[in-house]
Amino acid sequence: MKSTRFTVFATFTFVALSMVFVSSVSAGPTQSDVFKSIQDSVGQEKKLNYTPAILLALGGVAVMLMLAALSKREQRAAKKPAPLNSSAKLTREILRELPLKSAEMKQLKTLADSLGHQLGEALDPMTLLLCPSLLARGVRSAPARLDRKLLAQVVRRMKLAEVNQRTEPPAA
Repeated sequence: MKSTRFTVFATFTFVALSMVFVSSVSAGPTQSDVFKSIQDSVGQEKKLNYTPAILLALGGVAVMLMLAALSKREQRAAKKPAPLNSSAKLTREILRELPLKSAEMKQLKTLADSLGHQLGEALDPMTLLLCPSLLARGVRSAPARLDRKLLAQVVRRMKLAEVNQRTEPPAA
């Protein structure tokens, strides 16, 4: 039994030592191979691919431009509120339904001014057309330069426009 152990041990040792010697003899590069490899790697230029970096930078610029545009749009919207009460729009709308002559508009302005002085606040002439009670109150106060016949024509037109509006079918 001792002899079998010895032969196995001797065989194992021989195989291990032969592998070490064979690998050391064939695996080692020579000095000229090492210098040639260094010279080749130093002489070659490596080409870098900049495409992902450029695409990333362009994406960042696009996001920044979009944020700047949205910010500018919000500033513009917050800066300029839409006028809700515009006397010019109201005047145009009323004059579409009730065409008034310039003399009639002057009489309404005169009446609005005199009534405004009595009430202590400025009145728009269109307010008199929209509020018949104010128109009647102004006519009753009767300033000296007021033309009652002209105002009577305005009131008749208002009544006609009101009657026409009631009889016409609603627009679809």
